[in-house]
Amino acid sequence: MKKLIAMILTALSLNAYSTDPKTAYDMVQKGEAVIIDVREEDEIKSGMIKNAKWFPLSKITKDKTWKEDFKQLVGDKTIFLHCRSGARSEKAMNILKENGITSENIGGYESLKKILPVRELGIR
Repeated sequence: MKKLIAMILTALSLNAYSTDPKTAYDMVQKGEAVIIDVREEDEIKSGMIKNAKWFPLSKITKDKTWKEDFKQLVGDKTIFLHCRSGARSEKAMNILKENGITSENIGGYESLKKILPVRELGIR
C-alpha cells in the first residue's frame, strides 16, 4: 500500500506543472517569458537559474507597492515562478492570480538546477 501511494504521489509531482521547465527557459531565451525566483535573499546566495529575476515572496506579502514593482519587472511577458521546492511559488501564483496577474509555477530550484543553467552568485 505504501508503495502504491508513493508511486501515485511521484506521478502527480511529475505532472504538477503544465509547462516543462526547459520550454519555459527557451521562452525566456526568446524574450517571450520571465522566470521569477520568489526565494528569500539568504536562499539565492548559492545561485539562481540563469536569466531569472528575483522577487521574493516576502515583498509580495508585505510591501504595499509590490504590484507596480512586479509589473515593471515582468512587463507583458509570460510569467513562470519558482522557489526552493515549489510551495511558495504556488502561494505567490495564487496571490498574483487574486491581483489579476497570470503566472505559472514551474517548481523548485532544487529540481530546476539539475536541468537548467545556473548562475553562481558567489555570495556565501
